[in-house]
Amino acid sequence: MASLYIPSCNATFLHLPKTAGYSISTALADSFADAEPYPTRGMDRLEGTAAHVARRLGRDIFARSWSFCFLRNPWDWTVSGWRFVTSNKNAYGDAAPSFERFVRGGWKDGARHNPHPRKFTTPELYVAFHTQVTQDEHLIAPGGTDPVPMAFYARFEHLSQDWSRICDRLGRDIVLPHMNRTDRGHYTDYYTDELRAIVARRNARLIDRFGYRFGD
Repeated sequence: MASLYIPSCNATFLHLPKTAGYSISTALADSFADAEPYPTRGMDRLEGTAAHVARRLGRDIFARSWSFCFLRNPWDWTVSGWRFVTSNKNAYGDAAPSFERFVRGGWKDGARHNPHPRKFTTPELYVAFHTQVTQDEHLIAPGGTDPVPMAFYARFEHLSQDWSRICDRLGRDIVLPHMNRTDRGHYTDYYTDELRAIVARRNARLIDRFGYRFGD
């Protein structure tokens, strides 16, 4: 996982977990020789992506560059995050929690190994960064409560259309590969009314700000 700054077009891509970010950062790095990656490294306390990047590039990086990110329906994002971390045998082995247990707060249960020790200092930080820091929290500046200013909030649900807009702004026709594909049913199949409400409460600000609905 890596956010990127591209000096030649003064653009910053903020990579939020489970929003096609790996495919996007790979495509951008392959297309711009001067792309500077800023991956998560040595995280010893939980913070969001924007805060982590701002500590390295300056708090004003998102305002002084054309900054963009992708967002995802939070109910879909929650299922994707759970599948991503629990399918990693290096993290949970064969003791991964069910989706219901995970959403109800049992996400630490069975987390025993850290699959990315260069990025995170504990297995709990690895899991929490990808699933417990909400997308809204990933957008918050260091030490603050408000999201950083972004020029464009793209939508995972409109990936092809919004990616074309980004390519137009960057002046490149870039083919976007599909990486980290997960085979599963529709995200709505994983929810009871109670689990749906839990995710809605945790993501209330994102849902209110961007108009997400369950089932979209």
